Amino acid sequence: MSSIQNVVCTFCSCLCDDLEVEVENNQIKKVKRACAIGRNKLLHAQKNLGAVTVNGQPASLEEALEAAARILSQARFPLIYGLSSTTTEAQREAVALADLIGATIDNPASY
Repeated sequence: MSSIQNVVCTFCSCLCDDLEVEVENNQIKKVKRACAIGRNKLLHAQKNLGAVTVNGQPASLEEALEAAARILSQARFPLIYGLSSTTTEAQREAVALADLIGATIDNPASY
């Protein structure tokens, strides 16, 4: 089991940055120094991911990514929405993608 120190929790505006996450076999097994919400979100973030499908048919991750890229590249008004519980690095990638495809970015805090 490996331990990752100084993990940032992005599930609320507190942005606690001193969490310790223990990982075994690529799965989060234990979260230390997190509130109940952060702990539950992190522990259950990898559960129930479901099977990868394209048009309702089983697909590989590569096939799904290709299909998603095709859909986004053909979209007339692409929108990237959410990001409130994502890392800064993931948000940076989303902004780069939005720039590439001419998308609008919105978040759950907008009204």
